[in-house]
Amino acid sequence: MTEREKLLNQLGAVRFAMLDLHLYLDSHPGDCNAASKLEEYRKMAAALVAKYESAYGPLNQSQQYTSRWAWISEPWPWD
Repeated sequence: MTEREKLLNQLGAVRFAMLDLHLYLDSHPGDCNAASKLEEYRKMAAALVAKYESAYGPLNQSQQYTSRWAWISEPWPWD
């Protein structure tokens, strides 16, 4: 497994935990421990996204490339 794949797996796990906590907090809005854990996961996700994007480029299309053709230089899905 490459470093890129490891980062994506870590990010996916953190985002899954965030989603799970969101669902839990929908039915338990007064649970301060869960809310603080969600904030920890938000910070972890932001750090992982920053680490990934500094090494491999933007994760989402909403983030801007420096060049209109920069996407061509990145690996294709089947590479």
